[in-house]
Amino acid sequence: MVIVYQSGYHGRNSKVYDRRLTLHRGVTNPLTFTFKNEDQKKQDVSAKTVDTGNYYQLDIIDTQSKKAVITKTLKPIDDGSTVSKKGQAVCEISDGDLLGLDAKFYNYSIKEIKEDGSTIVTYTDTSYVAGGTIEVLDGAYPEFVGSHETSTFTLTTGPLPRTSSVIDARPGINNNKALHTIQVYTTNFTGTLRVQGTMESDTNTTNWFDITLDGQAKPGVDFSSSSAVNYYNFNGVYQQIRFSWGNSSGNTGSVDKILYRQ
Repeated sequence: MVIVYQSGYHGRNSKVYDRRLTLHRGVTNPLTFTFKNEDQKKQDVSAKTVDTGNYYQLDIIDTQSKKAVITKTLKPIDDGSTVSKKGQAVCEISDGDLLGLDAKFYNYSIKEIKEDGSTIVTYTDTSYVAGGTIEVLDGAYPEFVGSHETSTFTLTTGPLPRTSSVIDARPGINNNKALHTIQVYTTNFTGTLRVQGTMESDTNTTNWFDITLDGQAKPGVDFSSSSAVNYYNFNGVYQQIRFSWGNSSGNTGSVDKILYRQ
């Protein structure tokens, strides 16, 4: 929680509560701001909503580009009393809001937006400072990791004519029941796709073995005039994997890309 001062500043009070905010990847981060005047009395902000046209806006600003990377409208908290108001407003910074941001320090500021579109400054402490510091942190919670996309398949001497580059299967995060998922995009493809694994970390290894996908009686998946998206799972701990595919005689279709998650 941060105390925000409004209605002017006359230096009558020393700094009471000021700290750097932190945002953690992998979770939703609630932020609460308390609005006070120069006498440190809580102000009624219950009417400061977008519906009234008079509201508070939080901007998180990249210190290098000087551009706002996250903008949120603050929602007032009302304790239900007709006499006493909490003087607080909140917003949430979701995990999705942080996906495109580097883990580093940012600045933040709050401004009051009036009905006519004009703005009024607010202060984050009694030293007449209009901005504060906020830090995005990694590592405290599990984070979303995007799928690995493979769309380049080169002519090789592999098990089938076209083979992808090798992909790190991240054995250190898995166990003996590690689940792997692939999503295969094809266009008019008739042929066979194989998934191969290796226990060696050398990307130039020739020691590859076929992996049988769930629901398949043998290694490899056969397609017939496929222009769809197909999903397959397999289990196991591998150092690296790769994909290889080839057309049946007379077919000119293709495997366009494969998304891989582990």
